[in-house]
Amino acid sequence: MTAWISISSSDLVTAKAAALVEQLREAALGDGQTDPTPEIITEVVARIRMEIAGGGRTTLSSDAACIPPSLKSLALRMVLRQAQSRLNAAGALPLSDDERKEWDKDERLLERIAQGEITVEAPDDPEHKPTVQSVAPPPSIRARRRHFTRDAEEGI
Repeated sequence: MTAWISISSSDLVTAKAAALVEQLREAALGDGQTDPTPEIITEVVARIRMEIAGGGRTTLSSDAACIPPSLKSLALRMVLRQAQSRLNAAGALPLSDDERKEWDKDERLLERIAQGEITVEAPDDPEHKPTVQSVAPPPSIRARRRHFTRDAEEGI
């Protein structure tokens, strides 16, 4: 079992240049609006936890702000892309082709986790009851096979 980690705004500078992170935090703010990154981090962590729970193979950490350490770089990239999308509406900071390819890879990884193809490390403080029920095969129902023959269909 592994200790899951939480993501903070200070972790973002390990994924991108500090100047760019500051620009993403401060640009396009309305009157009285504060740094949007804490809310974005919360949304990204919730999405990652939802995908993990959907796979049904790993119990989530009891701390709702924690994710597996192996998904830290993915989470940081997702947070930065979402922060950058705030500026994309004005055409100020569009994603590069490499960033788009990386985004596609990240989405495929999350899909594979949700489908149960990839298992992440188990937390050292698991939830007491699973968030999502494990996947079970659908019931198999078979009808009696009917044989229509000339003898069986007397009178037709």
